[in-house]
Amino acid sequence: MKTNRSHRLYLPTITKYQKVFYLFICLFSFNACLLNPIVHNLLFPEKNPSSKSLFGLLALLADSNSTVELNHSWAGIHKGDSLQLKAQYYLYGSKTDSTFQWSSSDNSVATVDANGLVQSIGNGKVWITATAADGRTNASSDITVYSGYVYTSMDLNDFVGFLSMNQTTGVLSSVGVYATGDGPTGIGVDPTGKFLFTANLYGGTFSQFLINQSTGALTANSIPTSSAGAAPRNLVITPDGRFLYLASEGNMEIRAFAINSDGTLTFLSAYPTAVPHNVIQISRNGNFIFYISPSLTEIVSYRINYNDGSLTQVGISPSFPSGGSGFVATHPNGRYLYVATSPTVTVLSFDKNTGQMAFVDSVFHGLSINGTAIHPSGNFFYLVHINEGEISCYTVDSKSGKISFSSKQSGLVGNVRYMIIDPSGRFAYVANNSGDIYQFTISQTTGELTLLGTVNPGHPQWNLTFL
Repeated sequence: MKTNRSHRLYLPTITKYQKVFYLFICLFSFNACLLNPIVHNLLFPEKNPSSKSLFGLLALLADSNSTVELNHSWAGIHKGDSLQLKAQYYLYGSKTDSTFQWSSSDNSVATVDANGLVQSIGNGKVWITATAADGRTNASSDITVYSGYVYTSMDLNDFVGFLSMNQTTGVLSSVGVYATGDGPTGIGVDPTGKFLFTANLYGGTFSQFLINQSTGALTANSIPTSSAGAAPRNLVITPDGRFLYLASEGNMEIRAFAINSDGTLTFLSAYPTAVPHNVIQISRNGNFIFYISPSLTEIVSYRINYNDGSLTQVGISPSFPSGGSGFVATHPNGRYLYVATSPTVTVLSFDKNTGQMAFVDSVFHGLSINGTAIHPSGNFFYLVHINEGEISCYTVDSKSGKISFSSKQSGLVGNVRYMIIDPSGRFAYVANNSGDIYQFTISQTTGELTLLGTVNPGHPQWNLTFL
């Protein structure tokens, strides 16, 4: 009897410890799940709570172990060239055979066939997406189709210069110059590559050009100039090419214009900024405008209404140090802003749905500033130091947005100003307001710049744009 009683007591004891152990595991797993920010947002949305949250969680859990990877998450393709994309499906961490459904977000920019071969058609940006056969997940590649043309504003001589890039070497060749209004500084092209605009600082006008789609040559529009307000400076254009926004330094305002089908501009409205400033930026998704205001120590964000081009202020960033000027760059993933001032770079997180900004980090550099650039991969960030004749390169942590100093290009002679990077990420060009354009190759692993030499476009330059 003792033996039987002993067994009756022993078995329930083991079961009790097992239950406690399993309960501990379940609680730990559930807590870890809740700590996942994606799951947390689905279960406890801060805004617009909905019964769809539960369905979203179920979908997330169903698809969390399936991913598609592409051989290119981004690419720049010269117009007329093609690119072979390849996709791989992973299920529970293991490669799994699958066919893919390929699609293009804009067939006028690039098409894709059933095997992932991308054929570029026209200038612009496009998303090429591969969806797994079971429909559970997909991946997209951010493609920019470009012509290899560089245009530069020449404020001291009232011209815009046109240069063409050698696709292999990256070396620019000067093609010609075209007369503008008085003091062209800001410059931009519409995404389709049909129209070019310069903002003429001293003349208070825009110069308007048509771009030859085959050669890149410019022709003055039928209405060559239009009013731009007092002391117009830099400008940005929406991704759909419908609206242009101008930093009007003299009027202390952002001025909004519609881009007509013939490439002329129609003034829409003006938005006071409290301070005169020359830099304006647009978000990666094209839904927000950024401007440094009202005391040169904050960024103000404005939402674009695509029905009429109007702006509504939606956010003000935390304050940052500023020596009086600042340049805003946006990360390709759309989640971070980089505000370069003297003496720091302030990294801000950006909510691409609400337009709100929050502080991430501040990095001291202690030098002058006149221009920034971000590599299309998002891995490298550059500062142009106008007085010191230097360009600093920083590596970027795409997860946190933080930057770390990597290298510096020194010994540049002249008044270096703005910097652009070609969409393939191989070459960089820097305007020089007292000399020739600087040309560089870019290391794809470190971001380091190597000087290719200089090119004389005809006159000193203020700003650059790439098509």
